[in-house]
Amino acid sequence: MSKTKIDCEQAVCLSQELFHAHFSGEPEKWFSYLSPDSIYLGTGEPALFGRDAIRARFKDFSGILLDILTEEYHPVPLDSSSALVCGQILVQNQRKTFCVITRFTLVYRNAGGRLQLSHIHNSYEYVPAGETPSLKLDLNTLKFVRSLILKQHSGKRIAVRSGNQTIFVDPYTVLYVQSQNKRTELVCADQVISCNSSLSDLARELPDIFYPLHRGYYVNTLYITAIRRFEAELISGAVLPIPALNYTKIRDDLLDRIQIKP
Repeated sequence: MSKTKIDCEQAVCLSQELFHAHFSGEPEKWFSYLSPDSIYLGTGEPALFGRDAIRARFKDFSGILLDILTEEYHPVPLDSSSALVCGQILVQNQRKTFCVITRFTLVYRNAGGRLQLSHIHNSYEYVPAGETPSLKLDLNTLKFVRSLILKQHSGKRIAVRSGNQTIFVDPYTVLYVQSQNKRTELVCADQVISCNSSLSDLARELPDIFYPLHRGYYVNTLYITAIRRFEAELISGAVLPIPALNYTKIRDDLLDRIQIKP
């Protein structure tokens, strides 16, 4: 049976409709679009597998009603019958005492002419009252990372303990890992994951595409776009420091890894 081509703009409109319902305390609309084998990953939540498990977890959701301040949605076609919609939404509680940035990735597939959600990822970040940062997702970076993942993807993920949950992370989605204020963070293409492990412990699980710039950073060499004196720039625009004492050796090591050999 031939697959029906997916409409990316329809996926964007549906995503907006579902999030508006969510922040109005109406989760039932989400449930009606879940595929039987849906997967949900979210900040502070266990991984949920299957429509029934997701419905059981969120069926009694009423939550705090939130007002949407700004929102953005970006479609990325995956193949002829599936698409990804990613973006960010800035919301504020009705008392105006706090704001929350929701970063999301939704994967849709066309099932018999109707869109179904097969994967949902949400991450949340609280913003102090009075701060309303503008949202601007770098879609070019996401597309670059996606194409690289499809080309290089090994299928093997690493298990990362984050709070009271274990998150399974594809290392090809990680731009760099850093030790930050006594925490270890994995800076990924679409999220930042705080990890319970030390940087040295986590480094033992990373594949050899990662290189230690110094004791505070491991960089994914696939995403380095420039090396300058005492720093390396990534596709995301992030600039990571290189220690002056070891700069020449690190530069040569990186060039050896990055350059294509004849």
